Order: sequence, then structure tokens, then C-alpha cells
Amino acid sequence: MRTAMLALAAGLLLLRLLPQLPPISALSIMFVVGLALLPFRCRAIGFLCLGLCWACLSAHWAMDDRLPAEMDGRTFWLEGRVTGLPEVRSGVVRFELEDISSRHTGLPSRMRLAWYDGPAVQAGERWRLAAKLKRPRGLINPHPFDYEAWLLARRIGASGTIKAGERVSDAE
Repeated sequence: MRTAMLALAAGLLLLRLLPQLPPISALSIMFVVGLALLPFRCRAIGFLCLGLCWACLSAHWAMDDRLPAEMDGRTFWLEGRVTGLPEVRSGVVRFELEDISSRHTGLPSRMRLAWYDGPAVQAGERWRLAAKLKRPRGLINPHPFDYEAWLLARRIGASGTIKAGERVSDAE
């Protein structure tokens, strides 16, 4: 059992070594192969395949929940709930917004927003906001903090700057 769990963990970590995500069709084949190997002596290889398949599917779902390129740089009216603890630093309030509703389709389900000279924001409040959204992107330099990977790991599909907003309801 210990070998199977180590193989599953190795499959999950193997994603970090791939240069690009494999297509969904390859993942379905890998899933079937992994399941077929479980009853036999080479079950560790089966768990490795299942771990890699799980990690790749999770990465595909995170990549699919990003702001589309054609919506980059546009301003949208959004309504959503503040999650986590908002950060206030140098007059800038940064927070994450979830449960987002808008009349535009294709927006990500979670965003990180910044409000310059904005009011105090608390976790759990619902806000209606006009925000200029952009796709997550990081620096090209190889050694600094990778902001884009950090956003992807937190399942944040867009970042943006708030232009105007109003509180819809208090924290629940």
C-alpha cells in the first residue's frame, strides 16, 4: 500500500516536469491504462498513471477558468462575494472575489482585485463593482516570484482594478 501511495504522489508531482499539458484524449487513455493495471502486480505504475491523470485534469480545469484573451483589458460590471482576508497596503485594498455574476459570459469564477483609495472591505460582503480585468501574467525573468503560477495554484482566473463599486450586503 505504501508503494501505491508513493506512486500516486509521484504521478501528481510528475506534472511539474512536463513541458506542456497533454491533451484530454491522451488523459482518457492514460486513465484507462491506469485502471487496467491496478489488479495486477504492476499496480504502482497504474497509480502513477492515475496520479498524473488527476494532476493534468486539475491543471486543465484551472486553465479553462481563466479570462479569455478577447476580454483582456475591458471593464465589466460584476457582483460577487469577498473571500479571504482583504489586504490593505499604502491605500490599496486587495481582495479575492467569488460567486461572481455578470451579464457577460465567460468570466472566471474567482478573481483578485485591487481598489486604489477604496473603502474598507470585509470578508463575506457582497459587492457590485466596475472592474477593468486582465489575464493573469507574470514576469519572464527566470528567478523572481512567479505571480502567474501563484494565481493559477489559487485558481484565480483574472486580476483587475476596480473603478467604482457599491456594497450590496454585509458579511454573512
